[in-house]
Amino acid sequence: MTMTLSDEIKRLRRRQERMAGRDLSPLLEAYRKSLKIIQAEITNIVENNTDDEGKLSFTKQERFNTLRQMEKQIAEQAEKLGRIEVEESTDILKKRYEDMYYRTAYTLDRGMEQIVSFSLLRPEMIEAAVYTPIAGEMFSDRVWKNKDKMTARLRDILERNMLTGKDPTKLARELKKEFGTSAFESTRLVQNEVARVTRQAADRIYEQSDVVEELMFDATLDNKTSEICQGLDGNRYPVGGDKPEIPDDTHVSCRSDYIPVVAGWEPSRKYDNEAKKEIDYTSVRTWRESRGLAS
Repeated sequence: MTMTLSDEIKRLRRRQERMAGRDLSPLLEAYRKSLKIIQAEITNIVENNTDDEGKLSFTKQERFNTLRQMEKQIAEQAEKLGRIEVEESTDILKKRYEDMYYRTAYTLDRGMEQIVSFSLLRPEMIEAAVYTPIAGEMFSDRVWKNKDKMTARLRDILERNMLTGKDPTKLARELKKEFGTSAFESTRLVQNEVARVTRQAADRIYEQSDVVEELMFDATLDNKTSEICQGLDGNRYPVGGDKPEIPDDTHVSCRSDYIPVVAGWEPSRKYDNEAKKEIDYTSVRTWRESRGLAS
């Protein structure tokens, strides 16, 4: 079955989400290691501060010293996770921007008789997209803000459990749940940023292409679709003009996209004016080689 341009663009977006998810593995592994370190500290505390009924029991001085010890460990782990997240996420965003840029150009080019114009990416172009502030905040600012929230929540869990003397197993469950929540927040933040930079990459191609005149807002219509996206679905905007930005002007984890409106786009084949024959672009690699791009 022949895919439409809309199908192809949606497929590109799913690819970026999938690849970003795969590249998040080192960060998620770092979360697991940090959790194990905190759990080991908690196990040591429990072994030395459990009463005959199996509940936590401390003198005021013991509670103070233990809290200070754990707060230091939590701060160290949050600092480590923050550094890893900024480094890994920045690398992911740069890779996804470049991949989306060239694959969008490829997708347009292979379905048009005329040559699709675009410029070669330079490192500063990629960095400009990745380091764009949103609402006055850089991506790294939001990473560290999330780590501050994580630290505060972990401290609260420890203080409550040590004051009330809860069952240590409940404390362990709460800590594990909090690490899971923080890992999810990190994943969501990265995927949201991937959505932003990959759309910037696609927009850059559309603006340079000389074949795209309009962009159509395309919402994923199901029972989860937001009212914002339902209202915008099908709206068209001139390339390079003002339009609602996804996800900045829609919502977090937005599944909507912009589809280029291109007359006469037909997938898979292209006429080579020099060779005087049609060429079947069967892969991105073949296309990149034909345009003199490094694979």
